Amino acid sequence: MTEHEDNSREDSHGAADQLRGHTVVIHQGGARSVRAHDVQIRQGGALRVDAEDIEVTQGCIAVASAQRASVTAGGVGLLGSAGSVQLKAAAAQVALAREANLQQSAAGVVAARAAVINDSAVGLLLARDVEARDVRVLFTVPAAIAFGAAAGAVLWLLGRVSRR
Repeated sequence: MTEHEDNSREDSHGAADQLRGHTVVIHQGGARSVRAHDVQIRQGGALRVDAEDIEVTQGCIAVASAQRASVTAGGVGLLGSAGSVQLKAAAAQVALAREANLQQSAAGVVAARAAVINDSAVGLLLARDVEARDVRVLFTVPAAIAFGAAAGAVLWLLGRVSRR
């Protein structure tokens, strides 16, 4: 594994431990940790990415933190953004952003101030402003509260019965 540091552009085509620079491009490769202003991943992946702008095409990231992020035909585990997040034909476990835009995507949890969701599925949606078309949401906030209360009551009853 290698460590790269550069103030201009860093291209990676194989496996790397840490990549640092102003612009980092990973093409058909991977990295454990990436820290840069701009990160582009094409048919590759990274465990951890910290950047201003992240663009992923047919790739994946385990944990990402960015000002703006765009994932197309890829996946991300945890994506936190102070600005906007765009998922196009992509999947995310958790997406936290000021603005979320999902198109033909799936997400476990989406928490945003404003969300625009088209032709997608979301497990739990927490947003102040929602613009949706053809969306399947498993839990809205009231449904999640009701589910939590019912699950708590069932677990309490099971605990009482098992003590006897």
